[in-house]
Amino acid sequence: MIYVFAGELYPISRYTFWALAVLVMPWLVVRALTFNARNSAFRGVRFHFNGTTKQAAGVYVGTLALAVVTAGLAYPLFAKRQKVFVASSHAFGLSRFDCTLSTGSFFWAYFCAGLIAIVLFIPVIALVGFEMRRLTELPESLSWLSWVLPAVATYASYVVSYAYLQARTSNLLWNGTDGPGIRFSSSLSARRLLWIYAGNIVAVACTAGLLIPWAVVRTLKYRLDNLAVTIADRVVHEANPAFARVGATGQELGDFFNLDLGL
Repeated sequence: MIYVFAGELYPISRYTFWALAVLVMPWLVVRALTFNARNSAFRGVRFHFNGTTKQAAGVYVGTLALAVVTAGLAYPLFAKRQKVFVASSHAFGLSRFDCTLSTGSFFWAYFCAGLIAIVLFIPVIALVGFEMRRLTELPESLSWLSWVLPAVATYASYVVSYAYLQARTSNLLWNGTDGPGIRFSSSLSARRLLWIYAGNIVAVACTAGLLIPWAVVRTLKYRLDNLAVTIADRVVHEANPAFARVGATGQELGDFFNLDLGL
């Protein structure tokens, strides 16, 4: 409420709030991930998050600032460092995970995703531009087609590239993460993920948003069906000692501002 009212009375004050948000972000990330980890367990052994606010600041402030300064060219580096920080800072009991990702692989994944979007976007826009003459001859009741068609083309190209990027980066993440006696394997298909996203969009649009929960569960089910975890029985995982209680403030603030702080 303070942000809204102050922004209306003194628009320049919004920059102050944004600066504060950037400074608070590392603390928010660490608190949220720590809360989630300590409230998750497998066979009686709880998880733990070892990341610090200083480490989070290097990723979420330093690398993100570099991505902004380079007009987004360094964003794949930020995405890679963010995933490495989150994955490698987790532990199963006292067994810490290790995440090794190639920066070149992330840049290549983002480059291919951008190329896919461009390849799909340019021909459709050219076709729409060519047909604009006919659209101008349509009755006024159908004039909305002149902006709906380009918007649909843009969104369609984005969905295709996003599905490819999600499948590619998720496979890179989990195939590069392991721990003592624990190994992950992900085999997401970009084509299958695309069909799921397309079906979700149609279902949500046709039901005015009522099927959003169904779409979320459907997507998560596919992602988990293609994630394998191999655990060696001979490895003994020691439980964590008692930790100080961590409140849910960070997690709830992340949910309130619709921030995806996980993987």
